[in-house]
Amino acid sequence: MGRIKGRGLRNVKQLDVEEEAKQVERSFEDWLKAADDYYAYLRVSTVKQEGTLDTQQGDVRDKAKDARIKKQLKYYAEQGSGKNNPFRKELRRLIDDAVQSKRKGKTPVVLMRDIQRIARDPYDIGFIYKYHPNPEDSLWANDIPLLSFNERMVTGTKNFKSLTGDFLAPLFINIGGQEVATRSKQTAAAVKAAREKGILAGTPINLWFKEPLNPLRELERLLAVDGLTQRRIAQIVGRSPSWVRDTKFKFSEIREKHPMKEKGFQKWLDVTDLVRNMEKEHGQRVGQGASKRMLAVGRMTSGYFARPWEFPAPTQDDLDEYFTNFKEYQKKVK
Repeated sequence: MGRIKGRGLRNVKQLDVEEEAKQVERSFEDWLKAADDYYAYLRVSTVKQEGTLDTQQGDVRDKAKDARIKKQLKYYAEQGSGKNNPFRKELRRLIDDAVQSKRKGKTPVVLMRDIQRIARDPYDIGFIYKYHPNPEDSLWANDIPLLSFNERMVTGTKNFKSLTGDFLAPLFINIGGQEVATRSKQTAAAVKAAREKGILAGTPINLWFKEPLNPLRELERLLAVDGLTQRRIAQIVGRSPSWVRDTKFKFSEIREKHPMKEKGFQKWLDVTDLVRNMEKEHGQRVGQGASKRMLAVGRMTSGYFARPWEFPAPTQDDLDEYFTNFKEYQKKVK
């Protein structure tokens, strides 16, 4: 007789049977046929990738249909989970639900579009699969495999081996992680190069070129007048109170951070006048109605208008260069 911790005495013969079961290898197709409870996991690491979860769900649904899975899938989705975060709310809920299903006598499996949904780091998949939330309540310990449709791969469990899956899962995750790291480096390098040229991502500041007076200069003048409330200033310049508040903060930020302090701020206002004059003559520099020449001007002055303490002030000659040789300053399309 053998004693199993927490489970009392068990027959040695039964232990032998379980040991033999550990040698059984189930394929991707074997698990699909054996399962009667299907849990689908969807994940996007950032909040910016809108619509990606819907695409993943559609892929899993179509592939499940092709695999002739007739039972409805239970979906667990996470947006903005982070690249290397094993402690995810929906993932934990999936694990708990799948383990409860197993303990009710069912055969659950976890489906996903690709193995990188479970992890982006090969070290994380081992922790998540075998030890999360703890060794006894993990997917691996309860014979609940991970099935990836794209790679046509299944991971091994405590009692069912998958030599190929256990070898390839961390390999594919590592390859995917390297691709992400490479893209991140390329993006960082591109941003650095753009910043060196004076380009900064984001919507360029609106200079209200169609108005006779520069609202930025008017705001600066009115802020120096005693007794004027923020709401009254907004009425005079024809802007919203929130615009007055935000622009007032921008003025203070420039004066504080610019090495030339007030002189640097006044130079910033001078540049707004230069660009406004170009917009009056050649049209807007942002939006669908902007010409390619003015888009180049807007692009090359974006960094200075946003953070004048980090970028050199463009001169009229610089603006004319951007306008005339606009092809050199357009965003490159791959």
